[in-house]
Amino acid sequence: MKKLILVLMYLLITDLNYAQLIYESNWSTVGGNSNRTGYDENFFGSFSGFDKTFNAPGSLWGMPVFTYHQYFATTRYTSLNPLKALIAGYSFKGTSDPIWTYGANSGVNVIMGMNDNKVYVRDFQQNGYDTIFALDAENGSLLWKSGFTVERGIIWTAVFADNGDLIVPGSGAMRIMRINHNNGDTVWTNNRIIPNTGAETMCINGNTLYAWEGGLTTPKKIIAIDVNSGVKKYSSADLPGDGDQEIPFTVSKNGVVYCIRDGGLMYALKDNGIGFETLWSRSVMQPVGTYTQFAIGKDNSVYIPFGRKIYKLNHINGEALDSSVDLVSTGNINPRFAMGIFGELYVGNGASVPSEGKFFAFSNDLKTLTGEITFPYNYYSGPALGSSFTFPHILFTGAGTEIKAKYHFIDNVISLNTGIPENYYLKQNYPNPFNPTTSFEFGISESGSVSLKVYDVSGKESATLVNEILSPGKYKYQFSTINYPLPSGIYFYTFKSAEFIETKRMILLK
Repeated sequence: MKKLILVLMYLLITDLNYAQLIYESNWSTVGGNSNRTGYDENFFGSFSGFDKTFNAPGSLWGMPVFTYHQYFATTRYTSLNPLKALIAGYSFKGTSDPIWTYGANSGVNVIMGMNDNKVYVRDFQQNGYDTIFALDAENGSLLWKSGFTVERGIIWTAVFADNGDLIVPGSGAMRIMRINHNNGDTVWTNNRIIPNTGAETMCINGNTLYAWEGGLTTPKKIIAIDVNSGVKKYSSADLPGDGDQEIPFTVSKNGVVYCIRDGGLMYALKDNGIGFETLWSRSVMQPVGTYTQFAIGKDNSVYIPFGRKIYKLNHINGEALDSSVDLVSTGNINPRFAMGIFGELYVGNGASVPSEGKFFAFSNDLKTLTGEITFPYNYYSGPALGSSFTFPHILFTGAGTEIKAKYHFIDNVISLNTGIPENYYLKQNYPNPFNPTTSFEFGISESGSVSLKVYDVSGKESATLVNEILSPGKYKYQFSTINYPLPSGIYFYTFKSAEFIETKRMILLK
């Protein structure tokens, strides 16, 4: 019955004006954002909820899925001989079928990223030069085709500057390229020593781009490049290891680069504005996985592959805090991560043995497995979070003819439209005690950032219900333990603004 209610609410909501439902969030590249942390501070969902299956052109393996507000798109490899790949675009407001496809008859069309309602694609020609172009996310029409080409590997993806320009690995004398997102022209190029990889990762934090530099016979290091000019600012010390170049690394919002050398150590390198300072290094179990990514949680903890498990590391010293169960019974993993605001970790294991391909959901400490989905041949793909709807969603795909979405209904802040209060206030929740729902009413007298959070009796945060800028007015928040599975007990909820803070007690009885 609960699922039926959610479905009916979903059908009702999708008929509303979509502009009323948008949050400012998307899954623009592998790792979710240009830091490639996997963390989406706007994602309020979970692995629970109801499922929807989208019909997809048959694919030999899963590729990354990218979502932007109401649209999402992915690459589907339809043939190996000759090698062919098309792009399939979808709308969450539409049916389960693609609203458009591109390149069904020719080319190996591979998505580099999705942003600003554009799908950025290249035609992967292996021994030729890849053409770069942009498609309209709504209808798949060609918006522009760059006059420049690149020659790189099979699955690398773009990162994005603040204005939406994409930055990609290049070739020849243009070995990193910033591309104007409006017309495909190059803004700048950088001629570095190209890494030996077919799936390179680059990261952006603020106005700095981080990339690997070094070939098979030259030292490997991380370089820092000015996003606006393309000029190399400085580089790390040589990072010893094998001749092959590593793919995975990430950079935190605090400017700490986390990377692993093939046949070497894992490093935490702090960008201090004039160079890199090594905070710590540690050994990791090899191999790491060619297509893996890392994740950085809300508390700055770092998640990495370690053998067949996931480790959670202390960001201060690199020590292991927790570990998961094995993600495969045989072979290796190439995990890709996603994480919402409540810290639940979503992992695509990227199993090297195709039949072992799965997606998992773990608690923040990795001790509790909250769900899993089997999806063979998922070693190129990972979970993609979308928080642009009243229904947050997680997207999964692999080989075959399906893309799966898990929707999770979240409660909303409702304006009561009864005038502006003279002072801030927070009322006692009603009903109290409650099970499974209750309401919070609060008022704000000045526009500003406000938060409403729930804590258990030990003071540990249990849920963030509101964390946004609101206009002056009176509001009600509908809270349900269907969406926040809390045990029975006493809880405290705190309403906070720049000018006001108040805490009250409530009781959940099950």
